[in-house]
Amino acid sequence: MKLQQVLVNTVSKLSESGIDGAARDARILTAYALEVPISDLSLKINEKVPANIIRKLEKLLLRRISREPISKILGRREFWGRTFSINKKVLDPRGDTETLIDYVIDNPVKSVLELGTGSGVIAITLACEWKETNVTATDISEDALQLAEINAEKFNVHNKIQFLKSDWFDNVKGVFDLIISNPPYIGWIEKDKISVEVTKYDPEIALFAGFDGLDAYKRIVPNLVKFLNPDGFVVFEIGESQSNKVKTIMNSFGFFDIEIVKDLSGKDRLIKAKLA
Repeated sequence: MKLQQVLVNTVSKLSESGIDGAARDARILTAYALEVPISDLSLKINEKVPANIIRKLEKLLLRRISREPISKILGRREFWGRTFSINKKVLDPRGDTETLIDYVIDNPVKSVLELGTGSGVIAITLACEWKETNVTATDISEDALQLAEINAEKFNVHNKIQFLKSDWFDNVKGVFDLIISNPPYIGWIEKDKISVEVTKYDPEIALFAGFDGLDAYKRIVPNLVKFLNPDGFVVFEIGESQSNKVKTIMNSFGFFDIEIVKDLSGKDRLIKAKLA
């Protein structure tokens, strides 16, 4: 079977299964099966595809039809211009989280603490972009830390990052100029509204934080003052409807210099605070 027909069949199967962006996904998966760049597909459109490649593609298709995200199938995700390895043990980094980087990037600091590093995209990006910074990156998941270390090695910043197994601040020592986090912030009451691509293929511990999604903030905020330099600041990612609730939590622990930052869609995405 020629590649052109393989692509037509692949698009058709994805479309019939209700996959949004079927044509895009078909090209990505076909190129992945062929082990060629997507841009090469048009050059090979009249070439015959070997049977073993078609079988490989069919297995990939079944995974996508089961709503496994493309990034998890490929085992990689683009973030801030770099390609990071990801797997089922870590949260799939969202484009929205680049808002965190965009917000802080022009104000480099010497020391950073990231709480809940997952695949390490935030910690590693800051270590790459800020030449004079040192980062402590924590996670409760040993699997996540192992993957984050692999990513740090890939970008040659492993000597600038201390990866630490810790339940939030439990094993953290020292004080920091910046504490940054994209904690879990989805409430269990919202679970039915979340897509299967997320609930089935991202770890629950990285998604859900109690009934209302605020449990992580309630645990993190009371301890911030012990780990923040006097002139330091905190930046969290938040859910689009949580800004006032998280702000109230922070106010109750001495944070009054608070800014809410919107993402490119105009939704509340970050909360930034300094001690009063």
